[in-house]
Amino acid sequence: MVLEQKISSDGECPLTVSDNLKIDVSSYKIEFDDVILRHGSISGFNAKNLVASYHTFIMNVSENDINWEIYEKDGSKRKLTMKPNHIIFNPANNPVSRYTEDYYEFIIIYIEPDKMISSAKTVENDITYKELYNIDDPHLQHIMQLLLSEVRMENQNGKLFIENLISLLSMHFIKNYTVSNSDLVNNIEGLTQGEYEKTLNYIEDNMSDVIKLEDLAESIGLDKFNLIRKFKSSVNITPYKFILQRKLERSKILLQEFKYTLTDITYMLNFSNQSHFSNSFKNAYGLTPNEFRKTF
Repeated sequence: MVLEQKISSDGECPLTVSDNLKIDVSSYKIEFDDVILRHGSISGFNAKNLVASYHTFIMNVSENDINWEIYEKDGSKRKLTMKPNHIIFNPANNPVSRYTEDYYEFIIIYIEPDKMISSAKTVENDITYKELYNIDDPHLQHIMQLLLSEVRMENQNGKLFIENLISLLSMHFIKNYTVSNSDLVNNIEGLTQGEYEKTLNYIEDNMSDVIKLEDLAESIGLDKFNLIRKFKSSVNITPYKFILQRKLERSKILLQEFKYTLTDITYMLNFSNQSHFSNSFKNAYGLTPNEFRKTF
């Protein structure tokens, strides 16, 4: 069953229990494959153990905080404040249980699990998704705003533009907020999940600098040679190649922000020169940076 059939087209949101829901933008009339986007507002939300078969991203685009009460699986409750522009992620088939009396505006994206995997261009299907609150990620925020803008303009830039945005969202989210079970679990010779997460954080925080393997290893409590051995055992490539992949993924986001020239991006991501950046990009994606930028 396609996503449009799963989500009512009469303006109701299946994850929302409220009489005050207003939807002012919807992608129903646009040909998004297995993706739905909406913009709207709501006063109050009260859901207990609601389950959907698709992933859901919800971004707070109002000026006020949202004060949530979260129902835990053991019956306890906890309070959480969601800031403007922060994002909630609800995995498919995960019970949703939370409550608020606050008014807020939102962008919400529903995406089929198989669509997220195929858009991320990964063959990995054994991935653990977790319910996440207060994701403060400028890249995800920017992509969701671009998608909303494109829906408002009734997809005037064409289907390829939308597909590229969904691909960027999926790749960025899967690489930064999920765990690949086949790569990291029960791999005694490889990195532990904690070491892997520390490695990712160090690379993301130091992408504009020269990342020395000695410093990267020290940040997770290993020596250089153990890092190389364990890293390759975990993700099947060397740390050098992985760092290059992360830089190229970041460059795809920066290329959408037309205020940055190729020279700027070369400098920001610490490529040795613009030719090195362009050649590495084309080897990875089959397009030069300028060709990729023209798709937007």
